[in-house]
Amino acid sequence: MPAEPEAAVRTLPTLDIGSYRTGAAGREKFLTALRAACHGPGFFHLSGHGISLARTNSVLKASRTFFQLPEQAKLEIENIHSPHFRGYTRLGHEITRGSPDIREQLDISDERPARQLGPDDPAYLRLDGPNQWPAQVPELRTTLLVFMAEMGRLARLLVRAFAESLGLPPDQLDPIFADEPRSHLKVIRYVPAPAGFAADYDQGVGAHKDGGFITFVLQEDATGGLQVADGTGGWIDATPVPGTFVVNIGEMFELVTQRYYQATVHRVISPPPGHERVSAAFFFGPRLSATLEPIALPEELRRQLPDPQPPDPHNPIFAQHGVNTLKSWLRSHPEVTRRYYADVEEATGPGTY
Repeated sequence: MPAEPEAAVRTLPTLDIGSYRTGAAGREKFLTALRAACHGPGFFHLSGHGISLARTNSVLKASRTFFQLPEQAKLEIENIHSPHFRGYTRLGHEITRGSPDIREQLDISDERPARQLGPDDPAYLRLDGPNQWPAQVPELRTTLLVFMAEMGRLARLLVRAFAESLGLPPDQLDPIFADEPRSHLKVIRYVPAPAGFAADYDQGVGAHKDGGFITFVLQEDATGGLQVADGTGGWIDATPVPGTFVVNIGEMFELVTQRYYQATVHRVISPPPGHERVSAAFFFGPRLSATLEPIALPEELRRQLPDPQPPDPHNPIFAQHGVNTLKSWLRSHPEVTRRYYADVEEATGPGTY
């Protein structure tokens, strides 16, 4: 009888970074599992990361407090007031693949002053600037900024592990993040589709790839919704694992590894009627002006590289991080785009892949 086809992956692996973080036994086992996860589904649960449950609970608690504010209070810091795409986004006002996402969220990035730009400066530099914070939840600012700082340190550690997983020196990728790395945090509330949408409309977030380098997702325990494409037309449920972050690689890392590690399409399904869900997504990447080049991989890995593909006309990947980042914002937030980027028809730059 012919052999049965190999079953598609139905669950995401859980990797414990504790041994790598502390130098304990099991370090090589972790690196081997990391390489398998990134070369495979491109997603995994990360445990042993050293960020306390008290810290992650404080993020979710402060986020819920913000989302429970009256609508008018949240609209005081709506992102339409920010050329940097910071602040509050109402239900249905972020777009993925041309359709509205049923979520409300608060976008926070590195606290930096707005740049004084000239007419010839690239449009992506407008993304730098101050955040908007709700006066009614004063603890939110400290809670989220402290969390972002801890996540940034974890991301830098994982970048070194990624390098080693590829058979490279641990500091191989460090120069990419040496100067003004970009951090971004979304705290998100998912709800069922409100009035005005079809009863079965369940796009919490439409199917997409992340545009940056690494993403970490903090999910509430016992709730789900995040799904990862399995490569066969199906979806893997990223069922929450207590004490972990879901980690995935983005388009910038795909570019750097010559697609040995590929960004994977994923989506979020809305919760059922009568339920809601809060989560936090942390995105880490190089400075906006960084132009990334593919790294030289060991011969063993080069033999496993996929065949070159022409750029996706619907989603080109740009080698300049700022251009690739601006690409996503312009598509996702049309109201902010019309107000502050009317002179920018589309994101363009060097190195389209």
